[in-house]
Amino acid sequence: MDVYTFLIVSHIIGTVLGVGGATFAEINITTALKDGKVSGDESALLHATYTTIRLGFFILLLSGFGFLVYYRLNGLEALLYSATLWAKLTIVGFIGINAVLLQTRMIPLLWGSAISLVSWYAALILGTMHGISYSYFDILFGYTLAVVLTYFVLSRVHNKKTS
Repeated sequence: MDVYTFLIVSHIIGTVLGVGGATFAEINITTALKDGKVSGDESALLHATYTTIRLGFFILLLSGFGFLVYYRLNGLEALLYSATLWAKLTIVGFIGINAVLLQTRMIPLLWGSAISLVSWYAALILGTMHGISYSYFDILFGYTLAVVLTYFVLSRVHNKKTS
């Protein structure tokens, strides 16, 4: 397997673990909080889910850095100026910042969940869209709108589950 194929496979694995983990984290936390408390079993399941997300994030960071180095070493510097790439890098940065804020309880759970879900799905979608012509700010505007909408949807879901 050549380096580029290895980077692609690694990046896909990291993304799959992150997107799947973020999805199941939300499903599990919503289910766990329906009675107002998190049991030991629910806590263990959430811990395993968050570990999966962290592993996906780590693989995504390493493979993403690998792509940047690969592009530079192979004369593909033009790819480094893509608005989509920079939006994706920004959103992956938000994933990391959000994780720290959630871990230190410096952000409400619903906002953190909305940011996590939208960020992972946005990274997935942007990674599959080649040749799009949206500006960096257009992408981040859509991302921000998606975070706000997801927050309101999650608020309604959580309120129904706890009712």
